[in-house]
Amino acid sequence: MRVKASRAAVAVLAVSAAMALGVAPASAASITYDLSTGHYGPARPRYDEAVARTRPEADRRCVEKYGFRARETKPQDLFAKYSDEPEFTEWFVTWRCTSN
Repeated sequence: MRVKASRAAVAVLAVSAAMALGVAPASAASITYDLSTGHYGPARPRYDEAVARTRPEADRRCVEKYGFRARETKPQDLFAKYSDEPEFTEWFVTWRCTSN
């Protein structure tokens, strides 16, 4: 039993040291937000163009939220908020921002 206890203690110390040094991955927090593509109308915009158009704002919001801990921003979805009048349908990209 004594050997198992000391091995467990060594394992706990190793994990603690790795986290303190930034080697072990920490649990990440994330937020999700929708950004307007600026595209209106019933026709779906091209996904890659919508992502490219909204990426600067997505990156800015991620850094604003998490600062130096911001790890990545990833597009999740392209969707429309439909209006009764098709020409007022607005298209959005959903982004997920993750911290370290």
